[in-house]
Order: sequence, then C-alpha cells, then structure tokens
Amino acid sequence: MPIKLFKAVACATAFFTSALLAAPLAYVSNQLSGSVSIIDTGLGEVAATVAVPGKPAGVAVAPDGKHCYVSTPETHGFAVIDTQTRTLVAQVKVSDGALGIAASPDGRRIYVADWYNNTVAVVDAGNYQVLQTIAVGQSPSGLAVSPDNRWLYVANRLGNSVSKIDLKNWTVKQTTPVGSHPFGLTVDSRGERVYVANVQSDDVTVLDTKLMQALATVKVGMLPYAVALALNDSRLLVTNQDDNSVSVIDTATLKAIGLIGVGEKPEGISTHPDDRHVYVANWFDSNVSVLDAKTLRVIKTIKTGEGSRAFGQFISK
Repeated sequence: MPIKLFKAVACATAFFTSALLAAPLAYVSNQLSGSVSIIDTGLGEVAATVAVPGKPAGVAVAPDGKHCYVSTPETHGFAVIDTQTRTLVAQVKVSDGALGIAASPDGRRIYVADWYNNTVAVVDAGNYQVLQTIAVGQSPSGLAVSPDNRWLYVANRLGNSVSKIDLKNWTVKQTTPVGSHPFGLTVDSRGERVYVANVQSDDVTVLDTKLMQALATVKVGMLPYAVALALNDSRLLVTNQDDNSVSVIDTATLKAIGLIGVGEKPEGISTHPDDRHVYVANWFDSNVSVLDAKTLRVIKTIKTGEGSRAFGQFISK
C-alpha cells in the first residue's frame, strides 16, 4: 500500500474509532437481574454491565455525563455509577420508596420521588446529602426539570395529578388534575409544555406550563407508561405497555400519527442526542428497541439484562 494511502486509511480509521468512543451511552436498568447495561450507541451493543443491588428502576444521567444515578427501591435510595470506570461508586439512602429520579440541568441537584411517602427529596449532587424533602401528591413517579432549571414537574400516580415545584424555594406552586394514574412525563425544550402518560386512562395529557392547564388529551394505546420528544419537539413517542407498541403524536396538531411495534411490555423511553433515534426498554423481553422517529421504524434490537425498565432520561448527552 502506498505510504500516502496508508496514512489516509490510518487517519480515517482513527477518526472513526474516535467517533465511536465519543458516542453517547445509554444506561438501561435491569430490575430483575439487578444490573445496569451500558449501551454504546455508536456500536449499537452493550459495552459493559454493572451490578446494582436494590431492584434498579429509574435512571438519570448527570448533564456532564460523568455519573449515572439509578433509583433502587429495595435499598431505599439510589446508586451512583462512575461512567468513566463503569463501576458502582456509591449507594445513597434517601427514603423508603425511591422510584422516579432526575438530575438538574446545572448538575448540582438530584431529585428522587418517594412512592410510599408522597415526597420528593432534593439531594446535593456533590456530597449526596438530602437538602430538603417536599410533600407532593400520592405516589409520585416520573420527574422532569424545566430547561431553565426553575421548575420540577412531578407525576402523582395515585393522585391523578401533576405537581409543579418552584426550585427557588422548594415549594409546590400548583397541582393540576390530569388523566388516570399518570406515570412518566417530559417537558419540551422551551419549557412551555409538559406531556404526561396516563396509565389507566390510556391517554396523554398536554399541559401548558405557565398556567398548568390542559391543552389537550390524546388517546394512545393500552397502559401508556413513559414519553419522549424527538425531531425538535415535533413528535412525541409514548410507550404502550399492554400493546407492545409506541404511539407517535404530532405535537403541532396533537393527533396520533403512527404506531410502532416494539418488544413485550415497553416502559422506559429516551431520545438520543441526535434528536432522531429513540431507545425503548422492553421489560418482559429484556431488550431495547432503537426507533427512527423520522421513518417510524425499529432499526435495531439490543439484548440487555432481565427486566429492563430504564425509567427516566437514560442516555448521556
């Protein structure tokens, strides 16, 4: 091989390898096998598996990507994974029924919903100390922080409501009724809307964040659990657990425009930083479906651990 050609190939190979190494990682909690699968989204495969005791469920990745926080209901708190070494570095006790978990956009706080005590804990991300406990509705589950770091939205499953928490003074500003048994929710990139999956009413409530009023209710499949936005917030994808599917909603018209078949009992859903590919954790099939939000097709299925839930924002930026 000519020297110039060899150098060109070597440079291209190095660039490709670097791109793969820099690819975002997905952290999928496997509740039944007590582990977290770390997926290299560039390679499309599991790169490592970390043992996490306590029935791992909820997932939140720190904004800088250096740590992954995983709620562990049976050990009453959350686990901390160092994403560089891919090891479990801390187990933090917070409360009895830790489930939903979220990291603040500035990386300073971790929020943990307590299913049993109807509270949300505010945790310092530097030393893992609980700074405040906020009373919310009954059985809080999904959490979402506004992009400006000002508001925290909480889905209260048995309270059939969403609470809006002011993060300046850690108090509930307003609680709004939604559908039956809300579980997962997400806020758009402008902080203007919150989308809430209502498990038992088989629909999604769309809330105006300023007034905390419902703009629409959109019917989806059976037992919708979690939601994610893609394509510049133009499409909302919703996991339907009893239909083994993902509903796709056009956020401009607030109408369902598609249905994608995935694995059995899909729950957690999170969007890749490319804003096009969406990852879905299939609880009963113990795998992850990778969806193309533009073509509305499954483009890959990745085997993970037993009982994959990945409830929350589980892909690094």
